[in-house]
Amino acid sequence: KDWISNTKDNHQDTPSIVFDLGSGAGRDVCYLAEETKAFFHNSALQQQTKEQNNNQFPLHFVGVDNHKGSARRCEPLWRNRMIDDIATSLLLNLNKLDLVNDCFTNTSFINQTAKNNKSPSKVLCIYAIRFLNRKVLSYIANSTSSDNESPSLCLPIGTIIAISHFCKPTKTAEWNFDHPKVSNVLDRDELSTLFGSKNDDVEKWAILKDDICHDGDHGRTLIQFIARKIT
Repeated sequence: KDWISNTKDNHQDTPSIVFDLGSGAGRDVCYLAEETKAFFHNSALQQQTKEQNNNQFPLHFVGVDNHKGSARRCEPLWRNRMIDDIATSLLLNLNKLDLVNDCFTNTSFINQTAKNNKSPSKVLCIYAIRFLNRKVLSYIANSTSSDNESPSLCLPIGTIIAISHFCKPTKTAEWNFDHPKVSNVLDRDELSTLFGSKNDDVEKWAILKDDICHDGDHGRTLIQFIARKIT
């Protein structure tokens, strides 16, 4: 949870945005929002920022899904868990990269999702749990940190990408499970290759975590992958 401290330096006046891609019923948003909210209010960070932003929680969570019923499933849960003031459901087709670009970079678009937010917000974290869209991951991996490099996606330095998804345990391993289909399973080095590649001999992302674990029921392997944008 210490990545919440990244909000101190650049986003004191307005919440930073955390996107959950393929959020479904909103359970992961709910858990992460509850945990980070509790951490914030019980940490030294609260005291450090109290006078600067009136004890404002520095994050806003946006659950992104292309299912029209997603908001109806998410919002009652979020109200019940008392995080609906820091969470928003967004209907978006992630295969339409122009809409993805608006979602991540158009501050007026972002500000509509952050309740009571009047100042420009920036993306802090994009994560996906058991959701795979290779097209949008490639778009994120190839993003720039300068809005002068259109039509590339522009994400601020320090943006975190975090992925937990089904993955083959080794380079040569087969996938011996019926669900998900092998086409929806990551190769072992797929993410490290995608986010670790260089552009003009410059690394865009620093890989912080690239581990394999097992799910708790069927023994399927998953990757826990985190990278931070450095250029």
